[in-house]
Amino acid sequence: MRRFELAEWKRSPRLTDLRNTVVGLLAEGRHRTALDEALRGLRRDPEHPDGLFVALTVLAQSRTARLTSPEPLTEAQQWNALLAPVTTACSSCDGRWYSTHAVMFTDNDVEIQPTNPIGLQCQKCRYTLCRDCLKAQRPTSYTLSVDAPEVVAASCANRDCGGRGLSAPVLPTGRPDVTPMDPDAIEGVVVVRDGPIRPTTEEALTVVTRFLPLIPDDAPLLHIRRARPGTLGDGAARDGLAQSLLLDLEREGVLAPASWGRSRRMHILAGPGGDGDYLIVPVQRSRQRVPPTAPHTVSSPGTYTYLLQILPLRGGWATLRDPRTGDFHEGTFGALSAPPESLPGLAQDLIKRFERMGRSRRVLFFEGDRTQQNLSTDDVYGIGTEGGTSLSPYSEGP
Repeated sequence: MRRFELAEWKRSPRLTDLRNTVVGLLAEGRHRTALDEALRGLRRDPEHPDGLFVALTVLAQSRTARLTSPEPLTEAQQWNALLAPVTTACSSCDGRWYSTHAVMFTDNDVEIQPTNPIGLQCQKCRYTLCRDCLKAQRPTSYTLSVDAPEVVAASCANRDCGGRGLSAPVLPTGRPDVTPMDPDAIEGVVVVRDGPIRPTTEEALTVVTRFLPLIPDDAPLLHIRRARPGTLGDGAARDGLAQSLLLDLEREGVLAPASWGRSRRMHILAGPGGDGDYLIVPVQRSRQRVPPTAPHTVSSPGTYTYLLQILPLRGGWATLRDPRTGDFHEGTFGALSAPPESLPGLAQDLIKRFERMGRSRRVLFFEGDRTQQNLSTDDVYGIGTEGGTSLSPYSEGP
């Protein structure tokens, strides 16, 4: 998500209702409510100068004031994705903080000489180092007196920059891990945690709001699911799980058709709370509008069981199974809900995910959910072969 430029604040209005509201709440020590108001303003307009300014004003309060506040800030609030434009990140260790220099330079350019800076920055390209990384780059002297002043300085690591070195002020750099999306254009967000226990709404919101520009008021957009342990470890398995869940939501009428093409898959390792890996799947709203009088050309979705097979160098078609448990390999077997005319395309997606095997592949479809039943070749609904555009009858041949 892009960084916010200082010049944009200098052009913003000086007094607004949002600023007056936040100032009044800060005077009462109500930091949490003040930041909630700022985040609601940013939710309506993610790049509004006033919303970003008042949010940084709340975050720039002294540590003592925040700790003694009757309403201290929460971790989820402080690292909300809507605050990414005013976040400063270290270019070396990716440590993050909110620099007060942006607030100091709002009205006039001033010269400052920090004695114990939290970081320094190249004034041309914004290459930034935090205090710890600055110390790590400074050689330690064992001959100087312990009370001798230390010069804090470093050079810009970008060779093509041409900057004169790192100095103050330290301004926002933005956050590269935030997915930029219009909050009002999000139709829904599927949240899956690795493991048998579904995350609570609060746990899911902590992860979602850190990487997507949403707030707790958007909880109705979340569709929380769970996954078997280890399911999220493989990219193909994650895509297969996401596609299956999206098709289920389409069948339930929660999402518009063809949601897979409007979705993004975000794999979050050990979420912000360290409570497990997450798969976050935001879906944008469909821009297509079908006229009310238009005839229905798509069949109603049905339930089908899919099974991927490969053709070894010797022998006939075979399934992929875990050698220890005997279960089907993750992502090769399961049930989905889809119109019958979409099955050839779904087969090609599944075949492509396992192209690293270097063997011919095909997908068998069975009508209904047969995941808990024995499969018989007599019950095959159709076969999707590599590169095929339609389903073929069952055949034992290559």
